[in-house]
Amino acid sequence: MGIFERAALLPLTASELSQARQIIALDGVCIAHIQRQMAIGWNRAADLAEAIVGRDALPEVARNRYDRRR
Repeated sequence: MGIFERAALLPLTASELSQARQIIALDGVCIAHIQRQMAIGWNRAADLAEAIVGRDALPEVARNRYDRRR
């Protein structure tokens, strides 16, 4: 995914959501950690985290980066 693309353009899969849920449950919400563990891009990791915990629970850096994309 590119920086201006949203998950709606490339839907999140059940497998991705499951894997990201496990990472978040064990290690907390860290976009970079999800990115490294799943070998995906930062934006995809942020989309997964947002789908799981909601935008308000994202780390501040992720919320700020999303706000700039609007």
